[in-house]
Amino acid sequence: MQNKILRIATRKSPLALKQTEYVEKKLLSLYPYLKTKLVPIVTHGDNILNKSLSKIGGKGLFIKELEIALLDNKADIAIHSMKDLPVRITKELCLASICKRGSALDTLVSNQYKSINHLPKGAVIGTSSLRRQCQLITYRPDLVISPLRGNVETRIAKLDEGKYDAIILAAEGLNRLGLKHRITQIIPPELLLPSCGQGAIGIQSRLNDKKVLFFLSRLNHINTFIEINAERAFCKKLEAGCQIPIGSYAVLRKNKIWLRGLVGSPNGDVILKGERIGSFNTAQKMGHSLANELLYYGANQILKNVYIQKPNL
Repeated sequence: MQNKILRIATRKSPLALKQTEYVEKKLLSLYPYLKTKLVPIVTHGDNILNKSLSKIGGKGLFIKELEIALLDNKADIAIHSMKDLPVRITKELCLASICKRGSALDTLVSNQYKSINHLPKGAVIGTSSLRRQCQLITYRPDLVISPLRGNVETRIAKLDEGKYDAIILAAEGLNRLGLKHRITQIIPPELLLPSCGQGAIGIQSRLNDKKVLFFLSRLNHINTFIEINAERAFCKKLEAGCQIPIGSYAVLRKNKIWLRGLVGSPNGDVILKGERIGSFNTAQKMGHSLANELLYYGANQILKNVYIQKPNL
């Protein structure tokens, strides 16, 4: 690829550009002669900020235009937050690499309160994530959950304007933007199980572009890939989108993988949890097994109830 410019599709948000810069630097450190060109794209999800993802079609809204750029040969690779990438990928494309994961956890950001436990009764918490909302309501039913969309800086600005007592943001997003100092509390997964793939960057490419796939293979972090493979297997078996609160979090240590999964009702009335511990080479089977267990114990009914009442998109 000495004579070819590698075209990199990315969203225009500050966090997306930071993630793309990270991948670009990794590529150039491995292939100093490589030339790159950014292809910034505004997605449909970026344009609709007054509705929650569950009401406008789900996380796929943040990647559709990037995938079209790949399919139309206007870009060679696309950079995604793994938590935004649907578990079912367009057949002409593939997930070529997953970079080493940062923190997968959520954080509390507040100007007054040190932790979720320190929040007073009736405190207003900003988040539009059903996963976060469901778990927060269960843990602190006295809190008021208020919708919050926009990029990270916009959300923090609304907090600073006094519209919320606290907001929930992903730790790694704050780390990448140099906003680690705004973190008030790293929320343990026992209280708030993360989203599938949270904290990791995925690189998508065309399935038949073998040269590009070869280049990208050296960026793949095998431990992260195994962890997220388990998480995505869990979510894929459930076949649920953003209309259902779902969390999954896998940790690989010394060839053993610990996978935790959660399915809840949107109002927090029901939360089903489970876990698996096993060999790293059974990651996908563990994800399927855990999903089947939760489906058996009530997740299937939660899914049916939500999709029967599914709002018009």
